[in-house]
Amino acid sequence: RMANSLLQLKFKSAGNELLRFGINSTFGMLGLYDVAKDEMGIRMQDEDFGQTLGVWGVGPGIYITWPVLGPSTLRDTIGDAGDYFLDPVNHVNSLIERSAIKSGDQINRTSLSPGYYEGIKKDALDPYDAVKDIYYQYRKNRIEN
Repeated sequence: RMANSLLQLKFKSAGNELLRFGINSTFGMLGLYDVAKDEMGIRMQDEDFGQTLGVWGVGPGIYITWPVLGPSTLRDTIGDAGDYFLDPVNHVNSLIERSAIKSGDQINRTSLSPGYYEGIKKDALDPYDAVKDIYYQYRKNRIEN
């Protein structure tokens, strides 16, 4: 997140990420606890390389729905490949350990939004187009902010 903040020239966001890292590494038992957010109110900035490419003027390209991974665009798929190398979890030695960490994170994020897709299916005439439109709007908002 810090590298992408710097690439987008968001210096305050990059500074916050560096500060969060220092606080959580020191007082958060080497990052096990998010002391920076819970005790100090320093929020994490959700920056990724797909957003960085968008800030640089790269268009979204075609819409893609990846099995298991979900909605994306060509730009965000390329961005995910770039983020792969910046994510420290991907430098853990064992494939099993990496898979366990990534799966646990995905399950945790998914559990925080139960019934999200079912609500879209119920209310939309065409769920595919609805998810596509929601995704494009979400990513456009993330790039502009």
